[in-house]
Amino acid sequence: MGVIVAALAIADVGPFEDEPTEEERAADTVEHFFGAAADGDFQTFCHLMTKEAREAIEVSAGEVAIEQNLDGCSEILDKLGGKQFKETELRVVSSNVSGDQARVETELKLPDEPGKQQRSVLLQLSNGEWYVQDFQ
Repeated sequence: MGVIVAALAIADVGPFEDEPTEEERAADTVEHFFGAAADGDFQTFCHLMTKEAREAIEVSAGEVAIEQNLDGCSEILDKLGGKQFKETELRVVSSNVSGDQARVETELKLPDEPGKQQRSVLLQLSNGEWYVQDFQ
């Protein structure tokens, strides 16, 4: 029995599992965010953004969205530009948190682009959840 308890403690699982740090939670949000985009799930992608970030997408699509009768962030991305993220590969390089703000440094490999791109993803903590406010 003692060997099993020791193995669980070393593996950091079961009753010995640590709660994720805020840095890990922020990085998980970024992985979920880009994973949703890679799968073409723009409803989840937009849900993981701050209200201001969603509104920025809606404003930037402006007249084109109106002409094509697109309603909201997820429809806009699905029809106008989100396809660039399909099948994207992501690697989190680092995650830093300061209060209710986080910065997650990533490497993205877009399917039709040579090499990898460095992206900083800025997040905002709201009601205990991390939301993407900008991805540069």
